[in-house]
Amino acid sequence: MTDKTEISRRGLFRGVAAIGAAGVSLPWFSRTAHAAKTLVCADPGGAYTTAFQEAFYGPFKEETGIAVTSVARRGYPAAEFKAQVETRSYNWDLSGGISADIADFLRASDLVEEIDLSGDDIAAIPADMKNSHFLGNGLYTFILAYRTDRMKNFGTFADLWDFDGKPGRRGMRRFARDSIEVALRADGVAPGEDIYKVLSTPEGWDRAFNKLAEIKPHTHVWWDSAPQSTQLLQTGEVDACPMPNARAQTAIDNGVPAAISWEGGFYSVEGWAIPKGSPKADIARQFIKFCARPDRQAAYTKHLTNGPTNPGAYAFIDPARARTLPSFPENLARTVPVNDTFWGKHKEMADVRFNEWLLK
Repeated sequence: MTDKTEISRRGLFRGVAAIGAAGVSLPWFSRTAHAAKTLVCADPGGAYTTAFQEAFYGPFKEETGIAVTSVARRGYPAAEFKAQVETRSYNWDLSGGISADIADFLRASDLVEEIDLSGDDIAAIPADMKNSHFLGNGLYTFILAYRTDRMKNFGTFADLWDFDGKPGRRGMRRFARDSIEVALRADGVAPGEDIYKVLSTPEGWDRAFNKLAEIKPHTHVWWDSAPQSTQLLQTGEVDACPMPNARAQTAIDNGVPAAISWEGGFYSVEGWAIPKGSPKADIARQFIKFCARPDRQAAYTKHLTNGPTNPGAYAFIDPARARTLPSFPENLARTVPVNDTFWGKHKEMADVRFNEWLLK
């Protein structure tokens, strides 16, 4: 990940240590001036809409009088941003759940507005999680999940390749980036920039696919969608599977005897962006500042196990819940950021090679 989007662990640790002395600053809004105004926010839908409604949309209306309506958007919304900006016909005023790599693309394409980075709440968010056009709101991490009733002494990606010593049904993601990252970790490459050094040569790519070839005949399911990964773990169709942390936690919360290993996991940042030329950009900026408050970020974790970016949020989160989140210090220390810039440059090539390899 680039310097401007890579999360600063030290910043989060310092913030967590300081929350005892920090207060929650409350931005001032004129309820009378905004009472008749509304805001339309696009989000990924599902659990995001539920979490954002409770943490952000509803409380923002209560405090300011500005109603926030949500609409579901595409998983990769760059085309929606582009169409609205070019036609100057806006279906929504801002979007949440934007990943850092998409935010970088939108900024480079001049498709997003600047945001207001002033105020104590935004200042508490690590510098590498925000920039002039994007404010990170949460972390999500790709981890290893496994059934504790079937897999013993299991906990690293390398264990997926121990077919004799740790028998069981494996699942893998049908997605080049994540499977290649997992394979190189299992092959002994140190997480982080070491992986991208290996992939800087053709031999490095061959190494990743050779490792994947070892697990291919032992893979029970190549899953496509994130909800499918939860279902596979819940039904017991797989015993171990790399997947997003929130999807594994959903299964655990539903009573499945499963556990998450954070070791070697890799995380991304997502947050808020405003389409260029939005007629309600000023209100959208106010809303984004509201969403940076630690109490608001804490509130969304009741429904969505993404890690808050404001370290002060942990003062408002139940300790048991806090330990399940990606930005919780102990979990964060065992994971590394994805290099979104690298994968942006190599995505097309990687996807073509991976999909052709699966068909062999």
